[in-house]
Amino acid sequence: MAEREDERMVIESQAPGKLYIAGEYAVVEHGHPAILVAVNRMLAVRVSARECTAQAAGGIRSDGHDEAEVTWHRNGQGLCTPDQERPGAAYLIAAIRCVEELVRAAGGTLRAFDMHVASDLDDASGRKYGIGSSAAVTVAGMRALLRFYRLELAPMAQYKLAFAIARRAGNVGSGGDLAASLFGGCIRFCSPDRAWVGMRLDDTPLPELIRMPWPDLNVSRLHVFGSGPESKQHNGGGHELVEESARFAALRLLVGWTGSPASTADLVTHVQHHSTDERERRYREFLEHSDRCVDELCEALAQADMPAVRRRIAHARELLLGLSSLTGTLIETPKLTALVEAALGHGAASKSSGAGGGDCGIAIIGVDSDADDGASGGKTDAGAAQSAASAIFRDWRSAGIEPLDLAVCKPLAEAAQWRTKRSSRKDDHVRLALRQHEQEPNNAFDDVRFIHHALCGVSLDQIDTSTTVCGSHWQLPFYINAMTGGSQRSGGINAALARAAQATGIAIASGSQHAALRDPALAATFTAIRAQSQGFVFANVGPTVTPQQAVRAVAMLGANALQIHVNIAQEIVMPEGNRDFSDWPQRIREIIAASPVPVVVKEVGFGMSRRSVEQLAALGARTVDVSGRGGTDFAAIENSRRAAHEYGYLDGWGQSTVLCLLDCLGGAPIGSDILASGGVRNPLDVIKALALGAEAVGVSGHFLRVLQDRGESGLVDEINAWAEQLRSLMGLLGAKTVDELQRTDLLLGGMTLEQAKLLGVDVALLSHRSVRAGV
Repeated sequence: MAEREDERMVIESQAPGKLYIAGEYAVVEHGHPAILVAVNRMLAVRVSARECTAQAAGGIRSDGHDEAEVTWHRNGQGLCTPDQERPGAAYLIAAIRCVEELVRAAGGTLRAFDMHVASDLDDASGRKYGIGSSAAVTVAGMRALLRFYRLELAPMAQYKLAFAIARRAGNVGSGGDLAASLFGGCIRFCSPDRAWVGMRLDDTPLPELIRMPWPDLNVSRLHVFGSGPESKQHNGGGHELVEESARFAALRLLVGWTGSPASTADLVTHVQHHSTDERERRYREFLEHSDRCVDELCEALAQADMPAVRRRIAHARELLLGLSSLTGTLIETPKLTALVEAALGHGAASKSSGAGGGDCGIAIIGVDSDADDGASGGKTDAGAAQSAASAIFRDWRSAGIEPLDLAVCKPLAEAAQWRTKRSSRKDDHVRLALRQHEQEPNNAFDDVRFIHHALCGVSLDQIDTSTTVCGSHWQLPFYINAMTGGSQRSGGINAALARAAQATGIAIASGSQHAALRDPALAATFTAIRAQSQGFVFANVGPTVTPQQAVRAVAMLGANALQIHVNIAQEIVMPEGNRDFSDWPQRIREIIAASPVPVVVKEVGFGMSRRSVEQLAALGARTVDVSGRGGTDFAAIENSRRAAHEYGYLDGWGQSTVLCLLDCLGGAPIGSDILASGGVRNPLDVIKALALGAEAVGVSGHFLRVLQDRGESGLVDEINAWAEQLRSLMGLLGAKTVDELQRTDLLLGGMTLEQAKLLGVDVALLSHRSVRAGV
């Protein structure tokens, strides 16, 4: 990027075009992945300082595009306002307004300037190749303005700003083109929830919005097609945009243009329109198959496994042809079919790119590709690949298809490396859990009611909400329970949750740290918790780790306690799950003995019977989280990741949290303190769990949903509101302390009443506890 800083400062930034490799239709639905590359055709935006006059504060000029040229002034509020409506300038006008919103928030001074756009994304005659000019102008314009105003943003914050710009300019696409243009190289991308972003743009200041975690947004790096490490400078200008080097890469991308431009927005809208009728089930199946295909292709590309790449690209093409049939949308035109068949004839993997209906097709060749004339014998791998490319280009030209002189440009901004199936699984868990918590249906907590006594006899000033967990004094009897970690997205969620915990003074538990124990590069996705919270933190492992690994997990977080999660039901359904659980009791005993901090053994949403709790107490567990059914259903999540969904009959497996607590109430003392989690939706559910014997209550799904919908500040507000409401509810029940809640009178109903009777619970006794306690 060229930059002069003088009285007439000139800043220039470039951004590349993009191409889709796979997932181009599924990605329009938030949370579903696609693979994209940035290519070495550039669009440049230059910002030049100028003297502000009474007539104008600046102008926009675009070479070869008169429809984008406009002058602008500032209105009474200081906003950039075009002197006439020019749709072609919409992205740059939106970029000016959004960047200057950040400038004003930072206390900066607005300036006058001109913008000039020059592009080689189209050919000399102005024909569009369909490689993303609107995204490139958004990214290049935004970055030039950020440098002009000397604002520094992390790459993901830049992406969110670019998305907001495009949204305000009227673009409602997936945002994949923006990600490719900003991050460069090859990426795996999941679109954010655009409805959520739209609502937040209306009610949240832009500086706060770009700091929030965005639902389903994910960008990760694939080092393929010769993509090397990220550039150390992220402004995307001048010589920093280096195309694919001449050295041979294990895989090479070829691009052909059919000469028929297609409207991505029109085609996608047509598909989505048809997907809302009776074809909805088949459309959802398409999305699920596309997700698996994309991630399997990521694996194949990362390993440079050309036979696997061929299979996955063929599957992606097959899925698009099926979608075309389902919706009546022409995705693969006869020319695109000719492009694909010609490439397949020379050993390449090939399909259409983008929305189809015209535009470009791609071919991928590797070292084992064969030229059609058999002349590759004796050549170097690079020579054989070049022979295959030449043969494909020759056949494309014969079919009236123009080979484009494109290569994959190097990475331009830092993004977490895509780390194969395990990290993808972690993101799947978050996405599918959020889907389960879009609604919070009735559960067993609704079968529990308090008997109201009209004279409570306490003052709210007397209420003490504190409790003791693992020997530590907590001011509040609820905490953020184990959720996630092990991927870029989940690391950001952990950091946000930890900041909310720190701001409200509650405890927080990490998700399973197995990924970081296996791959230290993932540790930062967990250590973000301790980096952001100085309060009580639980580490988290399963019984499959060694005692030494458990101790490492505690040290990793400087944890105050250790959770050992037991999740047999999840492992059974998980495609890659464990199948041998015979040594789990002994392993739990050994981890407890080795741990330098107190240990909590917990379920993950299927519940703990009294028998299980007694077994754990005999193994040395002094605290158990019964974690029952009613919240996130990990059997259902894992089943949704299976191709045939054959374990659907296990949805809802296990006992509810309420039933587990009731089971533990009766009989002789168990010998372990009880925590509760699973299906907790509101402060009243917390009070009910405490009244049924829990020392404290863990909350996962609800807080995750609040974080995604309302951001960190919304989660902090929610936790603080719960704290205040707990105090009020305890006053309503006449309970000055958490212990006194266990003397309140309860009525059971519904299925819980019937099940509790079968377990031998004295349900009548629950309704007279206050009398027996002499309250």
